[in-house]
Amino acid sequence: MNKFLSTCLLISTICALKTFSSSPKDYVVFPKISLQKDSARIYLTFQLEDQYKDAQIAIMKKQPLSNKWESVENLPSGSLSYFDTLPIQTTVEYGIICSNDTASAFGYYLVGEMNEFEPYCGNVLILVDSTIEKEIQAELEQFQNDLLNDCWYSEVRKVPRSEVFNQIEVRKVKRIVNSYKKRWKEKFKVLLLVGRVPVPYTGNYSFDGHTDHFGAFPSDLFYIIDDSLLSDDIEHNITASEERNHNVPFDGKLDQTTITNEISIAVGRIDFSNLTVFQKSEVELLKNYFKKNHEFRLGKTDKNFNCIIDDGFGTQSDEIFSANAYMNFYALCDTIIEDKLFDNVSQKYFRFSYACNSGSYTSIWSSLNSEQCANFEIKSTFLFLLGSYCWDWDSENNLLRSALASSPNVLISAWIGRPFWHMHHFGFGFPFAKSFLITANNLNLYPSTGKYGYKGMHLEVLGDPTIRIFYPSPVQNTEFVIDSNGNVVLFWKKPQELDDLIGYQINKKEIGNENFNQIAFLPKEFITFVDQNTQKGRWIYQIKAIYNRRNKFGSYSAPSLGQPIEVLVK
Repeated sequence: MNKFLSTCLLISTICALKTFSSSPKDYVVFPKISLQKDSARIYLTFQLEDQYKDAQIAIMKKQPLSNKWESVENLPSGSLSYFDTLPIQTTVEYGIICSNDTASAFGYYLVGEMNEFEPYCGNVLILVDSTIEKEIQAELEQFQNDLLNDCWYSEVRKVPRSEVFNQIEVRKVKRIVNSYKKRWKEKFKVLLLVGRVPVPYTGNYSFDGHTDHFGAFPSDLFYIIDDSLLSDDIEHNITASEERNHNVPFDGKLDQTTITNEISIAVGRIDFSNLTVFQKSEVELLKNYFKKNHEFRLGKTDKNFNCIIDDGFGTQSDEIFSANAYMNFYALCDTIIEDKLFDNVSQKYFRFSYACNSGSYTSIWSSLNSEQCANFEIKSTFLFLLGSYCWDWDSENNLLRSALASSPNVLISAWIGRPFWHMHHFGFGFPFAKSFLITANNLNLYPSTGKYGYKGMHLEVLGDPTIRIFYPSPVQNTEFVIDSNGNVVLFWKKPQELDDLIGYQINKKEIGNENFNQIAFLPKEFITFVDQNTQKGRWIYQIKAIYNRRNKFGSYSAPSLGQPIEVLVK
């Protein structure tokens, strides 16, 4: 029943490339890196593989948050080494492009040391299906506490439930989001939809090339796009086999297929409606998701950084789909395994996993299907897939949503390859929201073999975009006393894991304020702190254990989930 993506999914003409070799890995640059440092500088060397000795090699460089490359250096002919120096405690982003007359290979990496981080990341709006809000109230409260003790301020709002597309309910939700955009302004960083929040539809396209669902598609990006950039009076297409993909003027389904401006708010959805292959109810699946999320943030998940790639396409298409996985996983993982996805993730844990092959709404052929997600353990936290149909996630037993609903690990599920995603920032402690925004806004900043889907309104994170790649163990047994001088004295027990522990961040905020401020950083030998700058009021202190997390491209300071202490000063 499934048709091969190589003949049906692709809009581009399939052609065999004359290339450096015949493997998808040959379209990705895997530099060997050497980092040395003294008291003032980091000395960096990239060593490229021999296959590029006759290629033109460009090294691009920029600051991690910049939206343009600040320098480009072309290596001399035959040169395979690049040397640079960086100030200590600095992180720089590099792009490497190796080209010959017929093909190019690409790589993007953060390199250096990232030792500073803010105790406040921004505001999160959580919109919850009103019919289930009470049933998951305890889980939502725990989740909000976890967000606060990570680096986020959040608010929860109930919104109507809508089983099928309903333009009136969609507009109600949009007005709520607009009100928060006006109120929070640049602090608004993440929109998270929980339950059967009304699903917007937009566009006139099929990102997998199949004409039977060419038309409107689900798009939560609608909620954060300015109304002035949206319209509903142009597209007219009723050829799709399912009515939900039809799009005609003034039906509430928007015209836009692509994002016309830069976006600054990441969007995620946790929606387990219409997953009939699961024995558990929708509410039970939601409760399970928030339990997984909480345990991951407490550092209870397997600590390995292994990943798996199950590539069903190879170089059949000049888009070289799995190159997207190799590019990201080399930046993020210690070990890359090449094997069948389900056979492996059902048996042992992989932090990242990827599969591409021919697909349906409920399956990637020979890799994973929705029934497997319902009936077996899927032991991977970040799961990425590419295949026909399943990107259209508002469908019964959809594979992406089924993977997210599985036990015991999946927290993020996404369809990657159209466009290529860029997640290398994720490896230095940035939340997944950063990877989403970089991908959503990318048009020409990160060239690759990817060709289609850029700036697409179909881009979606199924799961929680606030999550980080890794959470170490938190401190334990927090207590306080107020001494005879009126000072607040905090006590804690060291975390279970002491390897790579470098110290403790002490944060503080008055109850009612949105964000914490750092008031001290203590070496790892300390287990007490005295706050001599006390004022009357209700305060929350927060103690985070800070670890030095190393990867092949450098290191960053990884904070644990903060442990809060509420104090009343009279």
